[in-house]
Amino acid sequence: VHTSMNIIALQFSRAMFFLAACCALASGKTLVEHEYGAVNNQLDDGEPYTESVEVPASDPAFAQGYFLRDEAEGPENARCLDGTPALYYHRKGTGSGIDKWFIHQQGGGWCYDLASCVERSKGGLGSTKTDKNTSSLNSGYTSLDPKQNPLMYNWNSIEVRYCDGASVSGDKPMPTIYENTTLHFRGRAILDAEIKSILSERGMNKATDVIVSGCSAGGLATFLHCDHWAAAIADATKDNPNGVAKVACMPDSGFFLDEDRAPLYGSKMRNVFKFQESSSAGLNAKCVEAHTKSGDPEKCIFAQWASEHIKTPTFPLQSAYDSWQTGNVAGGADTITENAFGKNLTALVKTMLLRQPQHGIFLDSCHHHCGAWNGPIIDGLGSGEALNKWYTKGSAALQNKGFFNQDKPYLCNACCTGTGA
Repeated sequence: VHTSMNIIALQFSRAMFFLAACCALASGKTLVEHEYGAVNNQLDDGEPYTESVEVPASDPAFAQGYFLRDEAEGPENARCLDGTPALYYHRKGTGSGIDKWFIHQQGGGWCYDLASCVERSKGGLGSTKTDKNTSSLNSGYTSLDPKQNPLMYNWNSIEVRYCDGASVSGDKPMPTIYENTTLHFRGRAILDAEIKSILSERGMNKATDVIVSGCSAGGLATFLHCDHWAAAIADATKDNPNGVAKVACMPDSGFFLDEDRAPLYGSKMRNVFKFQESSSAGLNAKCVEAHTKSGDPEKCIFAQWASEHIKTPTFPLQSAYDSWQTGNVAGGADTITENAFGKNLTALVKTMLLRQPQHGIFLDSCHHHCGAWNGPIIDGLGSGEALNKWYTKGSAALQNKGFFNQDKPYLCNACCTGTGA
């Protein structure tokens, strides 16, 4: 009974977060950045850190946790900000999904300077020291309900914990000491350790299908590392009887724009690139190569610039009026600013991501950040069914060529639970 009540409480908190994400900024309120600690749910970028809820092993949603302690202590030095080991949870696939995999990278913003990284290292977005050994995966993209999740309801599901503060892009070899605190900027080492472990120890080397995803900062991580995941999976599955696994990426609310309005988001992320020592090893290598030639490789920490270099088929879930970007990138929630921001984001999606025909997008007009699985309806489909259609048929075979665009002006509350008509 106690476990059931915990699960209900977790689902309620996620529902309340979705309502807040959709509605909180309608009055022009700016989301607060860098609120750390249990009282604030480790809130940073609109994606709250919620501790896992443990369920019995007999529960279909049961997910076993795996702490990568050897990789933290070994030469890889794959450590969270505070030095604790990386962690992911695995719910096994069943039936036709036994060799199919969904990877979700947790969100939670970034620490923009050393002082904020110190604070972050003390909580759940910079440490795994208080994490539990098991979890429960059964909501949204990991739902076990085929009506809610027609493509992936019985797939293996992986929840990757986020603890490096830079969308697993940092590549600094040695620790940094600041305010008597030792910080580790080893995001890329964490990413590689997780990929290796999931492939060789969990059985993803036998995969036929893999979708790599993530929300918010995890959505950015998906844009930045999509091709890296795909290359590792291709290498591990190349000798399988069914051939190389099919891989696609689905970043959610990760198309953050490179802008420097009053919140100075662009400058802050460039600072992350600098002190975490992101590089071609920690970002999209093709993007870094292209922008090193033009003298601005730091641009590759933004999905806006990385997206045009992604080769692996990618299907983002994205709001044109992302509610976190309203306060923290665009700098305001008035109608004129929001509509202009949405128009610009849509144009960039077309010119950067969709210039390659293998990609698609579910671009809604609901004012939200993450949490909108199967809420908005575009071309008669929610995001779950749109993903299913795009993944199984490909963009070229679809009438809309994979561009699901709700295309309504701000503020469209009706867009959050329907077509917006």
